[in-house]
Amino acid sequence: MDYQKTVNHVVSFLKEKGMCSSSRKSHQECYAALGEYLQTTGQQYNEAVRDAWFSVIKSRYSSNRCVFWEQYVFQLEEMASTGSISDRRLYQNKSAYEKLPLSIKIELDRYLSECKNQYTVRTLDTTKIECSMFLLALSDCGITKIDEIDFQCICKFIEANQRSNRNNKFTVCQYASRLLAFWGSVGLCDSNFTYLLDNQLFPHIRNIICFPEKAREQVESLREESLDFPFSDVRDSIPDFIKALENHGYVGTTLKLALHALTALYLFLYFNELGFHPEIMWLWFEEVKKTLGSSWQHWRRILSCYLEYTEIGDILPDGKYKYAPTQYDLLPEWCKTPLSAFLEQKRNERRAVGSIRPYRCSCSIFCRYLVLSGMDNFSQLSIKTINQFVSQDSHSTFRGVATRFVHLRGFLHFLEDHGYTEKHGLYNCFMAGSAPVEKIVDVLTPDQISRIELFRKTHHSPIELRDIAIVLLGLKMGFRASDVTHLCFSNIDWRKHEISIVMQKTKVAIKLPMPVDVGNAIYSYLKDGRPCSKDKHIFLRTKAPHGLLTSKICSKALWRILPEREKIKGGGFHVTRRTFATNLLRNKAEIDTVMDSLGHTDPTSVMKYLLFDESRIQECSLSLEEAGISMGGALA
Repeated sequence: MDYQKTVNHVVSFLKEKGMCSSSRKSHQECYAALGEYLQTTGQQYNEAVRDAWFSVIKSRYSSNRCVFWEQYVFQLEEMASTGSISDRRLYQNKSAYEKLPLSIKIELDRYLSECKNQYTVRTLDTTKIECSMFLLALSDCGITKIDEIDFQCICKFIEANQRSNRNNKFTVCQYASRLLAFWGSVGLCDSNFTYLLDNQLFPHIRNIICFPEKAREQVESLREESLDFPFSDVRDSIPDFIKALENHGYVGTTLKLALHALTALYLFLYFNELGFHPEIMWLWFEEVKKTLGSSWQHWRRILSCYLEYTEIGDILPDGKYKYAPTQYDLLPEWCKTPLSAFLEQKRNERRAVGSIRPYRCSCSIFCRYLVLSGMDNFSQLSIKTINQFVSQDSHSTFRGVATRFVHLRGFLHFLEDHGYTEKHGLYNCFMAGSAPVEKIVDVLTPDQISRIELFRKTHHSPIELRDIAIVLLGLKMGFRASDVTHLCFSNIDWRKHEISIVMQKTKVAIKLPMPVDVGNAIYSYLKDGRPCSKDKHIFLRTKAPHGLLTSKICSKALWRILPEREKIKGGGFHVTRRTFATNLLRNKAEIDTVMDSLGHTDPTSVMKYLLFDESRIQECSLSLEEAGISMGGALA
């Protein structure tokens, strides 16, 4: 636009139309102020500069002047693009309703007629004014008929309305939303347009045109595949997904957020003519994440739950969601394929998840080193490469180094056995093993045991009832944390006062008498502390989803009762099992009895508890004479 030339054309046009001198003067003041702004900032006229100037004048002039000046600027743009100014733009004294195209005005009158019996006269007038302002803005986008309204023009209206200095800019959206809902119900326009005018939803819908180029290309590459799961299925699945959340104990804010997030996702897919695809969903989330503030993590979890729901038809209460890729995920296929097979072999050996995880970590680090060294096949492995890895690998303790070497020895054995390398004996490069370490056995003191008993009698909130039941299972029955968290209703025989389990660590089946205080604690938790759930496990999370606890919860339960234990190295839940074994020995139990109660097959583990049985240790004492130690001569 040639700014000054266009301004001159507008002034001449106003004079030809017989506009009064005060109106022409007001126009000239506006254009002079805008021209000065362009000169000061050194910019050419465009929409971004125009909007920036609008923001500046709002702080300097009255709202009434700003409204008129904004109209003058739009007249300037119309003159630049068409060579003239329409009557709708020119005559400011006409109402917005009078400026509407006849076809749109007829349909607005139809809507107002429907509202007549519901609204007061004042509300009906307000509805007419606000809806007319909305429709007039659409007509600026070239809309002359209701069926011409589309996603793009409504987005333009909302963005312009958000920049407006009108105090009721959200009010016009509310009235416009009701209007579009009515037109949608009678088939004049898309019924989903009404959602766009929700100021809580609109920032999260997004047009893929606004995506960064790389993200937009990724979405387009997935468009055809996504249509296998059409957006209508997303819309239809929302009520059932909300019901699934309710069944797992979610309430209140989470349910509202789930409805909001999935409605926004559905509208994004609908208006961009996409189907549901996990990668598209996460690309969309990365864009709307900027508008979510501190609640973005809550949104991420809701979307992860929904993705799980689309795959299995429900939510796994014990599921954990992984968002950032691990080193294992980033490995190339030539590394990942044999490593996956090696880990699967460990699972077939009935290794626990907690035992397999360190194998994956150690082997992933090793493979990552090989990739960075330029290797693309395990056949390139050599003694030199392995020695270089060993020299740069670091651990804070020798035991940590030895543990990693054990994992890598096993992996290299696997590679050799399955033909991934023809070099034999490479595993010998990892010298594994460490000197045996004797540790001082730590058990609870009589005072701490008394405090646990006092806690049982004086604390009765749901989480406190769970804590005391967990701690007593360790203290009075010697259960490991993994056995406590996996305890099921079927394991308890209430008539015989017995608990039968297969121990998670050793897979040894044991049956133990259930002390009365343990039984009472479990019963109190089931009656007054356990969430309502059909889960087979006794102990559940207090927050939704009410699923299986992690073993760490057992240590936290002990720390809430005995806070000082948290600061002690090795002061976790296992101390209750050691205390149980020690108390059995102090009460004259035989070694075999202690072994059976702990589920041990080797007496070596029990021997370390003997030193706490002071009375029987004293019976084993030897005289100096029997030990062959001379007292020596008398002192001179």
